[in-house]
Amino acid sequence: MIPQAITDHFDLMHIDIVFRELHDRFGFNKKEWEKKFKSFLSQQPRNTSELDAFIKFGNRFINPVLNEILCRNALHATFSQMVLYIVEKNSVPKPKAASRVSRQ
Repeated sequence: MIPQAITDHFDLMHIDIVFRELHDRFGFNKKEWEKKFKSFLSQQPRNTSELDAFIKFGNRFINPVLNEILCRNALHATFSQMVLYIVEKNSVPKPKAASRVSRQ
């Protein structure tokens, strides 16, 4: 299950941040992983958004690699937790329409 913060705030800019984080922290070859993702994206149904495809790709291909590197259980949600961390760290909160009160 994808955390609500990811579904509410995940944006296309976060994809690049995730790839940079994977490169900087774990030594992933950013260009090659981006190519793999673009190939994966091109094989998805037309109604699949790039963001949804990225989450699927990450959980299917990146998560097992991260868990292997970190010596974690293969089913641990490492990729989702990393995306959540990035989204929370790099998002600007959206103002809620109901919380705006006009002052007269």
